[in-house]
Amino acid sequence: MNNRASKILIVFLMFLSLGTAAQKTAKTRKSAAKPAIDTNSTPEHKKRVAIELYKAELEKPSPKDLNILNDLLAKGANITDASKQGWTLLHEAAYQGDTALIVRCLKGGVPVNAVYLTATSKNTPLYWSIHNNHRDAQQLLTQNGGTLGIADGYGIQQYDSGNKYFGYFLNGDKSGQGAFYYADSSHYEGGWEKDEKSGNGIFYWSWGDRYEGEMAHDKLSGKGIFYFANGNKYEGEWKNSLKDGVGHFYWKNGDEYEGHYEKGERSGEGIFNWASCDRYVGHFEHDKQSGQGNFYFENGDIYKGEWKDDLENGTGTFQWAVGHSYTGQFLNNKLDGHGTCYWKNGEKYDGHYEKNIRTGQGSYYWTNKDKYIGHFVNNERSGHGSYYYDNGDAYEGEWFHDQKSGEGTFYWKTGDKYEGHFENDRKNGYGVYTIGTKKAKRSISYCKKCKLYKGYWKDGVKSGKGECYMQGGKMVYSGNFEKDKPKDGYPGIH
Repeated sequence: MNNRASKILIVFLMFLSLGTAAQKTAKTRKSAAKPAIDTNSTPEHKKRVAIELYKAELEKPSPKDLNILNDLLAKGANITDASKQGWTLLHEAAYQGDTALIVRCLKGGVPVNAVYLTATSKNTPLYWSIHNNHRDAQQLLTQNGGTLGIADGYGIQQYDSGNKYFGYFLNGDKSGQGAFYYADSSHYEGGWEKDEKSGNGIFYWSWGDRYEGEMAHDKLSGKGIFYFANGNKYEGEWKNSLKDGVGHFYWKNGDEYEGHYEKGERSGEGIFNWASCDRYVGHFEHDKQSGQGNFYFENGDIYKGEWKDDLENGTGTFQWAVGHSYTGQFLNNKLDGHGTCYWKNGEKYDGHYEKNIRTGQGSYYWTNKDKYIGHFVNNERSGHGSYYYDNGDAYEGEWFHDQKSGEGTFYWKTGDKYEGHFENDRKNGYGVYTIGTKKAKRSISYCKKCKLYKGYWKDGVKSGKGECYMQGGKMVYSGNFEKDKPKDGYPGIH
């Protein structure tokens, strides 16, 4: 092929190429001029999108934007739809306390007890209205049959009494950790089992008392600490909400008790320390010192013995810090009954007491070895008794106010004897004085050879009418005496 033919062929091929391209461009323009149908703009699509967006909004944390939810409802979302865990618009309305929206949800068919399920709880709309303290919402839901509907997990339970429980449930019972709030403002925080307080917990009373410790069957039981509103404190064992077992009680004023309790009372062995430094170590019954025990007084006195109703009762020994001591019977903190008292100076009394006073039969021993055996009244020798002197003299007879008074007999160690009336510790009134032995050379004073005097006395000397007798019974004088002497003259005796 020559050159001219080649050029004509190339031009022809180019023309064909341009024609094909133009044809393609024309087809393209023709296609663009005919728009396709937009399926994203159909009502069905918009509704489907609204439904999906509505569910997505319900998945978001509360509080949610109610305007967005309402807008999606207007675009076709279903008001009864819920999140994957069951959160509905009614839950949200209850959460936010929107009563108008609650009414709309209920009218729209949302179940009043729709359950929102998590890994740890099942809660209804009423739960969230209570949780956020929306009282109007609570009332509205309750009026429409709303319940807490809690079976397991964390939840809230409200009672007609006004009490509330916030905590965990198992099979519908309070179980696990929870807080119970009473209408009177008392509340408990701690463990539960089968609807009863159990395990460790803290109970706060509205008046200010507080307990921290173990619980069982709704009772304080086990070990725990009780803080009283008045400042007292008990730390120890409990049973049926009563102190029971070993415990330590602290009073605000500084007193302390450590020992055994039974049914809320000090009972058994224990130690009571007073702030005053007095101390008791011994047995208790019904909150009082009873049984055997030792009391150590702040001033150094000590009592060891039996007790009843916080008082020294029974047999015991009291030791005074100054050195005296008593062993014997006690009644209501007083020496009462038979006992023996030892004085620091060596004196001793063995006998009967009444209300700390020597009364009744007893024996008193002096350090000089004098001794009295007889009756006492008001710590004094009164009544019948015998006094034995260290020098050998003795008196047996009546006493009054520690003095010989009344009828009695005085024996001298020489053998002399006076038998008669005494007053103010002296011979007074009628009495008989006898010289001791036949061989005695002594005579009645101022009466020569007189061995016997019968007559009256005053302040220890012969005074008034009297008679003097010689040995053998012969009367040598009968008359008046004055200041121990014969008043009418004494006859000479040969």
